[in-house]
Amino acid sequence: MRTLHFRTGSAASLLVVLSLFAFLQTSRAQDPAPDLELPDLTGQLRKLDDYRGHVVVLNFWATWCGPCAKEMPIFVETQHRYDARGVVLLAASLDAEETKSNIPAFIQKHKMDFPVMLGATVDHLDLFGMGDGLPGTVFLDADGHIFARILGEAKKKDVFARVEWLLGDRKGKNPKPPKPVLGKITSTP
Repeated sequence: MRTLHFRTGSAASLLVVLSLFAFLQTSRAQDPAPDLELPDLTGQLRKLDDYRGHVVVLNFWATWCGPCAKEMPIFVETQHRYDARGVVLLAASLDAEETKSNIPAFIQKHKMDFPVMLGATVDHLDLFGMGDGLPGTVFLDADGHIFARILGEAKKKDVFARVEWLLGDRKGKNPKPPKPVLGKITSTP
């Protein structure tokens, strides 16, 4: 089990940690998204590259992750609100073999009507600059570039602000990244 610990023994170390997260969330924005190819529940391969030309919201989650369950209604609402405008929502599950059987019930409970990809790993999180904690969300522009990330539980206003900015003329200030939650983040149950 890989875990990420934040040590905040002094104000200086807290400042360093916050600066690092701000750097990670903004410095790599506009990088091309890495290749991601995972099967969905039917076994069909879903390739991130197939969604070029669309704004993509990619959420990394797992059935055992409480904050993932709490934020999922936001992504269902995002899909319903922006589907007609060409926004694609994808959910990549990090459930391991022993919890994979919980995925269909989770999807039904949360009324997830968008593609769910199976078999994502902590390595995929790393590729997308997400560290090794859940949940995590990546926003891609229509050219397949990473626009923004949300590390930890997403808030509706943050998700909508990023989608609106990507769909709009991109004038005005780029939405600020939300402050990350400090503490211990565990990537497996």
